[in-house]
Amino acid sequence: MERIIIKEIYIPQLNRKRITRIYLPIDYFETQKSYPVLYMHDGQNLFDKSPYSGFSWEVDKSLDILQREGYIDGLIVVGLDCNREGHKRLDEYSPWENFEVPKLLSRLDIPCVGGEGDQYVDFIVHTLKPIIDSEFRTLKGRENTIIAGSSMGGFISLYAGVKYQDVFSKVGAFSTAVWFSESDLLNFIRENKIRNDMKFYLDIGTKETSDEKVKEFPDIYVKGTLSVYDELLKKLPKENLKLVVDEGATHSEKYWAKRFPEFIKWIIK
Repeated sequence: MERIIIKEIYIPQLNRKRITRIYLPIDYFETQKSYPVLYMHDGQNLFDKSPYSGFSWEVDKSLDILQREGYIDGLIVVGLDCNREGHKRLDEYSPWENFEVPKLLSRLDIPCVGGEGDQYVDFIVHTLKPIIDSEFRTLKGRENTIIAGSSMGGFISLYAGVKYQDVFSKVGAFSTAVWFSESDLLNFIRENKIRNDMKFYLDIGTKETSDEKVKEFPDIYVKGTLSVYDELLKKLPKENLKLVVDEGATHSEKYWAKRFPEFIKWIIK
């Protein structure tokens, strides 16, 4: 039986369709047990190579190994492809509009990006999750529901985790593009009460960039992640936070794949 199922799902909140890739554990068709669920962004790169980096997250391979070695008892992953129409990925992965980012990134030729993040997150919570819970054997409670992503996917994961603490209890933010709207994100964390059992995984490489022409980007990436960690540390016990600074790592699926197994081991335990 196929263990990566591809479905096209309608997003009523944004009036568009999206490819969704669902990974099922190695024993899904051999048992009747139910599994925790990890929702991830940029689903097109989770199992297949990115056309930009030439690497994949290798989520399926890593989870198969972790389950066979007994680190986890199985995990369903729901990967949402990003919106590849123009710059709509940036729109969906931030609830806040930004007029400064197009000036920072040389590839952008539009005056403003962002602003659809609320509708996108509402889709995951109110439309996608009920579909997944009805069609697959999931553990539906918040204690078994995780959200994670990289770069802007990390940005929207942090936002979703704080906004919907009744739905998600664990968040993974890889190489987060905090710079996209740093003051808005940090203020959002400050202004919201965070449940004491929430868990946040944060990581960053020391050579990350989103534009080779901007020499300051590696420092911007590291400082942004450290700022988020400091704000969360004011709200949560230290054992509920994990920060990884990966020396020499760049902004690539190659390094997210490397760090993904340790994320799973920590977030699931």
